[in-house]
Amino acid sequence: MFNAMTRAEIWLQDTLDKPLGIEDLANHLGYSASQVRRQFRHCFSISPSAYREQRRLERAAVLLSLTPQNIAQIALRCGYINHSSFSRAFQRRYQLTPREYRQAVKRMHRVQKPVKCFTTTIENGQPTHTVLMRLYKAPERISGLGCTMHHANHLECLHAQLEASTPIMILPDLLTEKVGAIAEKSAFNHVRTDLGLYLGNRDTASHLALPATYRRVDIPSYYYAKTHFDNISQLSYALSAALVTLLNNKNRLHISGEAPQVLWLAHHLELRIPLTT
Repeated sequence: MFNAMTRAEIWLQDTLDKPLGIEDLANHLGYSASQVRRQFRHCFSISPSAYREQRRLERAAVLLSLTPQNIAQIALRCGYINHSSFSRAFQRRYQLTPREYRQAVKRMHRVQKPVKCFTTTIENGQPTHTVLMRLYKAPERISGLGCTMHHANHLECLHAQLEASTPIMILPDLLTEKVGAIAEKSAFNHVRTDLGLYLGNRDTASHLALPATYRRVDIPSYYYAKTHFDNISQLSYALSAALVTLLNNKNRLHISGEAPQVLWLAHHLELRIPLTT
């Protein structure tokens, strides 16, 4: 049942901007609404509706902190059709209105200085096919060798491609943690890490029978900020350096608010922060 609740948690994450409810989630999983409520609370110690509300407001905090979108746009992107209901919910959570929150974050960013030992550049990524599994572990607890061995133990169907594929982490909570100096710390204690592989051939991968714990995710072509670093213990510093660079440079590209990625390359790690125009 935990795999089903992991799928429920991912579905809630992926549909934050849509007016869907518990019945839609139950239909997606093939269970009754009461089963979903009971099992989700058992696995995550929070109800699905409370989880969705929390994640919506955390996303709003990230977008207010790191993007130039106006408050009405952010409200819609976080699933709030009514601007005033969004503002009330946000203030209940963070004790600041969205506008006050954004101003507080700007004051904080103005006193931050670039981290000179990291260099951030802008690149354009090609469309990529990935297979991912959700782990409730901090990225610091997963090593590069562990990435490959983990998949080797679970993905016999991809055995021939494992050595040629690039291990990837997608980190849905990384930006949320970075704005935590202003935002109230999340009450949801399960840190999420999507661990997976870049696969070169989408057509081949689409016909593979994956274990239930894995899912396919297509990453479209997009611009991203690229920062190299040496080991996973430096992730927070690399992220800080990239954000300071991006927020202080005048550029037509802006942080999108989508989950950052970490690629485990042969001689270094590469942080990618998705950008948008």
